[in-house]
Amino acid sequence: MLLGIRTLAAIGLASMGCLAGQPKSSLGPPRASRASLAFVSATPRAAELQVQHLAVPGFLPAVLVVPAGEAPAPLVVAAHGAGGAPEWECDYWMRLTRGRAFVLCLRGTRINPRAGFYFRDHHALDAELTSAKAEAFRRFPRIAPGAGIFAGFSQGASMGALIVSKHARELPYVVLIEGFQQWNVALGRRFSAQGGKAVLLACGTRECAKTAELSEQALRRAGSRVRAAHAPGAGHTPAGPVQAMVAASLPWLTAGDAAWPVMRTGTDPARE
Repeated sequence: MLLGIRTLAAIGLASMGCLAGQPKSSLGPPRASRASLAFVSATPRAAELQVQHLAVPGFLPAVLVVPAGEAPAPLVVAAHGAGGAPEWECDYWMRLTRGRAFVLCLRGTRINPRAGFYFRDHHALDAELTSAKAEAFRRFPRIAPGAGIFAGFSQGASMGALIVSKHARELPYVVLIEGFQQWNVALGRRFSAQGGKAVLLACGTRECAKTAELSEQALRRAGSRVRAAHAPGAGHTPAGPVQAMVAASLPWLTAGDAAWPVMRTGTDPARE
């Protein structure tokens, strides 16, 4: 089922509007301004993109952004926070990658009919990621192998840290935004041994920043490439200054990988 670009962005805007008054929480949904979620159609590439539901065996449908053309393109797999939704994550990562990558956004389990979605535990996230990733590679052989990014926010980041080693062969780059699972040396070594290449830890709260600092130290001792970035006062959100940090760090994250185009930095990729 194809979703319109404006429909996808509108879903993201609507979900953000509903969450505007939510308190900060380590497992809560993202908070963002409408300014940070301008329609993706502002970019010239938007009309060339396809956004569709992807049937995931054993799970609710994911959302998949398919870049234009027939050339190989890398993959981003995104996991939202508790109460989030895959449409918002795809809107976020579609603009950060400027429509040049496949973006696969997991759905998880619905909390209740009026709320969003969550992942029951890291085993459930692992199983859904495995199934969704296999289906995406089956449907689209032009996904560049061994060059993907795993991206998690809040719950998706905390649980994602526990499973990324298992997926490092296909997703060697990791972006964890406002996650609270601390890495240790053993976990870092396992990630590198399985093919992991680099980890970005992006934070908007002091709690996350403390965890990221300790995780960065452990990952460096394990010999991993790692960067911890903090936007003081930004809050528990992937948007605003945190989004700017992530955008600025993507060229570092994928440096030297021919599957990724050179990406300029900026706070609003949709205006490129």
